[in-house]
Order: sequence, then C-alpha cells, then structure tokens
Amino acid sequence: MGLSCEELAIHLDDTRVQLLKMSAVQNEKANADALGVFLLGIPISKLAGDVEGEVARLKGQVEAIDTAQVKKRCKPIT
Repeated sequence: MGLSCEELAIHLDDTRVQLLKMSAVQNEKANADALGVFLLGIPISKLAGDVEGEVARLKGQVEAIDTAQVKKRCKPIT
C-alpha cells in the first residue's frame, strides 16, 4: 500500500469497526439460525442471506493492513 503509517492506522481502525459490526450481524444471524432450525427445521439465514463473505473479506483486509504496517515498520499510534 502506498499509505503512510498514520493513514494505515486510521484505515485499520475503520476496518476493525466495520468488522465488529458485521461480526455482530453474523452472530445475530447464527442465533436466528439456531432458533429457525429448532422451530422450522431450516436455518433462517438461508432465506434472509448471510454476511459470512463480508466478515471474511474484512478479516483479510485487517490482516493485510497489519502486514503493511509491519513491512513499513510503523510504530503503534496511541
């Protein structure tokens, strides 16, 4: 990435916030799936869609930013 260490840190924070939000959505869907299987015999997310791919994409993005920070020898910003 052609970003500065400060830009990487900001981008990492933003991506982590998005990841937390999408992980919460995924957890809610997992709970709904458990209830759906119990009551209807089918997972509800099969009908309403899943966010698993988005969570995986954001996890990969966090890892890529972490790697870029290590390669650039960025110091943690407090």
